[in-house]
Amino acid sequence: MKKHLLLFGLLILSCSTGWSQDENFHIYLAFGQSNMEGHARFEARDTVVNDRFKVMQAVDCPDLDREKGNWYTAKPPLCRCKTGLTPTDYFGRELLENLPEKVNVGVINVSVGGCKIELFDKDNFESYVETSPDWLKNMVKEYDGNPYARLVEMAKLAQKDGVIKGILLHQGESNTGDSLWPQKVKGVYDNLIKDLKLDPKKVPLIAGELVSEGQGGACASMNPIIRTLPDVIPNSYVVSSEDCEAIADHLHFSAAGYRKLGRRYGEQMLELLGYPKLVKEAPKGFDVLQSEIKHGTIDTIQYPSKTVETNRKALVYTPPGYTKSKKYPVLYLLHGIGGDHLEWLKGGHPEVILDNLYANGEAEPMIVVMPNGRAMKDDRAVGNIMAPDKVEAFATFEQDLLNDLIPYIEKNYPVKKDREHRAIAGLSMGGGQSLNFGLGNLDTFSYVGGFSSAPNTKAPEVLVPDPKAAREKLNLLWISCGDADRLLRFSERTHEYLVENDVPHVYYIEPGDHNFKVWKNGLYMFAKLIFKPVDESLFTKYSLLGTPASTNMRNAKYPQLMPDGSAIFRLKAPDAKRVQLDLAKKYDMDKNTEGVWEVRTDSLTEGLHYYSLLIDGVAVADPASKTFYGMGRMASGIEVPFKGDDYYALKEVPHGDIRIKQYYSPVLNSWRQFYMYTPPGYESSDEEYPVLFIMHGGGEDESGWAMQGKTNLILDNLIAEGNAKPMIVIMPDGNMPASAFTEMGLQMFTNELKDGLIPFVDKNYRIKAGSQNRALAGLSMGGIQTLFTGVQNTDMFDYLGVFSSGWFANDDSISGKQYEFMQENADPINANIKEFWVAMGGQEDIAYNNCNVMLQKFDDMGIEYTYSEYPGGHTWPVWRNNLYTFAPLLFK
Repeated sequence: MKKHLLLFGLLILSCSTGWSQDENFHIYLAFGQSNMEGHARFEARDTVVNDRFKVMQAVDCPDLDREKGNWYTAKPPLCRCKTGLTPTDYFGRELLENLPEKVNVGVINVSVGGCKIELFDKDNFESYVETSPDWLKNMVKEYDGNPYARLVEMAKLAQKDGVIKGILLHQGESNTGDSLWPQKVKGVYDNLIKDLKLDPKKVPLIAGELVSEGQGGACASMNPIIRTLPDVIPNSYVVSSEDCEAIADHLHFSAAGYRKLGRRYGEQMLELLGYPKLVKEAPKGFDVLQSEIKHGTIDTIQYPSKTVETNRKALVYTPPGYTKSKKYPVLYLLHGIGGDHLEWLKGGHPEVILDNLYANGEAEPMIVVMPNGRAMKDDRAVGNIMAPDKVEAFATFEQDLLNDLIPYIEKNYPVKKDREHRAIAGLSMGGGQSLNFGLGNLDTFSYVGGFSSAPNTKAPEVLVPDPKAAREKLNLLWISCGDADRLLRFSERTHEYLVENDVPHVYYIEPGDHNFKVWKNGLYMFAKLIFKPVDESLFTKYSLLGTPASTNMRNAKYPQLMPDGSAIFRLKAPDAKRVQLDLAKKYDMDKNTEGVWEVRTDSLTEGLHYYSLLIDGVAVADPASKTFYGMGRMASGIEVPFKGDDYYALKEVPHGDIRIKQYYSPVLNSWRQFYMYTPPGYESSDEEYPVLFIMHGGGEDESGWAMQGKTNLILDNLIAEGNAKPMIVIMPDGNMPASAFTEMGLQMFTNELKDGLIPFVDKNYRIKAGSQNRALAGLSMGGIQTLFTGVQNTDMFDYLGVFSSGWFANDDSISGKQYEFMQENADPINANIKEFWVAMGGQEDIAYNNCNVMLQKFDDMGIEYTYSEYPGGHTWPVWRNNLYTFAPLLFK
């Protein structure tokens, strides 16, 4: 197999078509008129294409260095030589983003702008062409006068390489009002099936609507005719053009419109291939009563409750076709604090939602029990619903549920009695109950859902005291809430604990408040997943919205961090022509009809990331995010939380202070500024402290370690845990009038540190004397400064920390002298430096090779050092961890 794939790749590169058919090479034929050939100008983003996506050239294009009949990477144009963006461009992208890696996709596009469907009638096209205008005849000539024959010719060549999986059509503008259009399309489709020896049951036809009425489509009246195509061709499908942006002529789509329409073609094909697009929310009409389908039944029951010592009411929904000869799973569905057993029925109509799901074959038939969760004799939702006895009754319901209601249901209904067929879910107070009772009784419930769970939800460590048991026993844990719900924080804290403890769950945030719009959608999504096998790998993919980043400006909803680790960025710039997100990698953003640009990134790594927005090529800071001095200017930053970031979390421990201090430097004859951390208790004691001088990197300044580095939080937590000595940390400005990467700049830094900054700090703050109480460290540029100054002044510093740095391996002008000095002074260096600590961000760190060369020199000279590595490259997450690991080694 490996040899076959290698051969496949080599032959594509050589533009040969003589290899054996590959079942994992999926080929699609595309034909139609101008919207299929591509009317919009493609942009730079459209030319970035996965090599797994190929186009077979249908005409010779010398200017593109392409020849007819050969495969090329599918960079536009995908039709003729000077056509534009087409739906097939993003059809292919959508497929590759959702199909297995082993699958390659190829397209063949033979389209002619302005043509009628009659052009592809192989028996009668000549008479149509004869009466056509010259401009159309000229385009037809590019296909040797017969576009249909060219499509078949190319398709037969392609069949030697792969398997034809489908046919794409976009045509109809020139046939607007032609009620016979579906039959004419059928004639073309039937001929293709016959001429290419295809199985019509395995090769669908997918057609797209014309520019919609909502976009002012000049030919939108044709869309109802196009929608009848499945009545004529059994294996045909029509994709909507709704909201696909059009241009001013009202005939053609814009580039954004082609992208959206093409992805819809792809989504339809993925569903047919068995890779349906993940359903992330209830569709329109999911809660509307459908008269033509079968319906379930709702009955009121009374069950004896020993817990409450009375008979209690509940509603029971039985599904369409219910029979006592079959056993069913059971969902216990709980109401909120202001409701009773009728709340779901009155506000949410779960019977309608479930009936519709069953009619579509999207849910397992189940019995749904809707009890009164207020377990007291007078369980009406009257008076003060927040009275202590009524609130307590919600907790008491756990015993009523387990000891009275469930036994009654299992005695009187044909239900499956094992935990694998028992679910519990609820809204608000009922959501808290569901989480408390479900997670507290893992031997009883295997599916647990909380919708907008209320403050009665137990603290996470009480809710899930044994994460291992939860991982093993739960089939599905669902936690959802509206983004504007004031109770969101209770769902959020549970989610964070579950992530920290590796308990799989769906954390689902959607637009909305504390209302039935949110809860009905929650029930729809939850009901689709229960009582059937679930794919845990998809749990992080469902959420519609994410959590606003901690680095957002106050009340800014975006950027948002999604459960799968990706992030969504938004910017309103209606007049911009192009907007990109520059986050190490550049992402093109898409604009909606309201002028809002949006993009979703790949999964992001931990910690702080600098980013900018490129608006028509100009880099600007995101007004929704905090800014940091980095990249040589103020740049936006996004903080990405991760499992293990607890060491710089804000905790209930004694906290030190961050100060900003100006001083006049006699060395540089100018005012300078530094940030300073003083440990907890500094103000209230006369104690003297050791001091760490820590330097930022290139393109940054004295604010770096205080703002990006979270130095105060790292030290606060280490000191509170007893893992680091209380110390003062000085964070100076390492930028000098001369470049820090020249000997003059490094010497200037040394002079300023020794004769300017250190004397000022020693004079004005309670600093312990002696080199044993002084440490010097730095990252990147600051690491070079640490090497230059620290190694030559071991009488001043007993501790050196070099993070993501090293002498330049290919420049001996500075490093040669340093190595010569170290060679001559190896013994005193080893004797004086108690900890020479060198750390890197793994092989992806840009300083990695320089550091390796330097450490080999150290080994050759016998210089003693400690090496540490934390993956993450040349980034703040690495340097935060470096400080966290280095600080405990100091002053001991």
